[in-house]
Amino acid sequence: MKLKRKSLIIPLAVVAVLGVSGCILILNLRTANETACPIYVAQGDTFALLMEQQQKELYIEHPSVFRLMAKARGLDKNLHPGHYLMQPGMKYIDLVQKLYRGQQDPIRLTIGKFRTPQQLGVYLDSKLMHNDFEIPLDSFYIIRPDTYEVYWTVTPQQFMQRMRKEYDKFFSATNHQLTDKEIIVLASIVEEETNHTPEKPLIASVYLNRLKRGMPLQADPTVKYALGDFSLQRILNKHLATESPFNTYLHTGLPPAPICLPSKSSVQAVIDAPQSNYIYFCASDKMDGTHRFASTLAEHNRNAAAFHRALSGRGIR
Repeated sequence: MKLKRKSLIIPLAVVAVLGVSGCILILNLRTANETACPIYVAQGDTFALLMEQQQKELYIEHPSVFRLMAKARGLDKNLHPGHYLMQPGMKYIDLVQKLYRGQQDPIRLTIGKFRTPQQLGVYLDSKLMHNDFEIPLDSFYIIRPDTYEVYWTVTPQQFMQRMRKEYDKFFSATNHQLTDKEIIVLASIVEEETNHTPEKPLIASVYLNRLKRGMPLQADPTVKYALGDFSLQRILNKHLATESPFNTYLHTGLPPAPICLPSKSSVQAVIDAPQSNYIYFCASDKMDGTHRFASTLAEHNRNAAAFHRALSGRGIR
């Protein structure tokens, strides 16, 4: 009887050792990726779809083990939408936990110089989970070009709340003759007038002087915006007659909304615009992106004539 008991004890001990070793081995299984890889889980995605995607990437070399872990944790029934980074050589168990808890990683969202709310909406639809971003025209001005960290699952409402917060933070210490919205609208015109940053404050000063005198701004970029044609290189009299509240040749004051999302340098140019006597400017006949400024109409007409000769000389009509 004793010999029989002993013969049973030894095999059980071996099985126990192998079981513990097997568990340790399984718990230490790691993904095969060498760099951080994104996992996107959209609303309505299933665990089966997640596994199918990961098997295509070949980062999970033991899918049956991963599937077993996931089901034991309940991930197959508790998959949260989101953007998750699978770190290099990440333990299966840690990835399962991350997905189960919905511990998202933010994405970097870069907003540039969009000209219309519709353009921005299309861009946001392509970068974020939700595809119903419709930016109201009367809220377009609060969006500041920059790079933001946001969750991929951010809703349109949450996005606009974040933009409002960033906008309010930026303008909290601003003291100016214009309202915050007017600064953005004027900055959008400055943005479209030049890519030459050193000239931006002087261009802003011209428009501020015109506003003070009640003169129409007569800003060519607003005509392009009114026409919806941003490729125009030469503004003609027929273009100036375009009826639109954005056409500053026909209407005094600022347009009702920005004609693009202005960069920080353009906004700062309006805020810090120097005192000047200039009320005119036009592109330089050097065609180098700079401008010539004038205090009198006669001087401006000479500058404009030189510029138009340069356009004609290059065959631009």
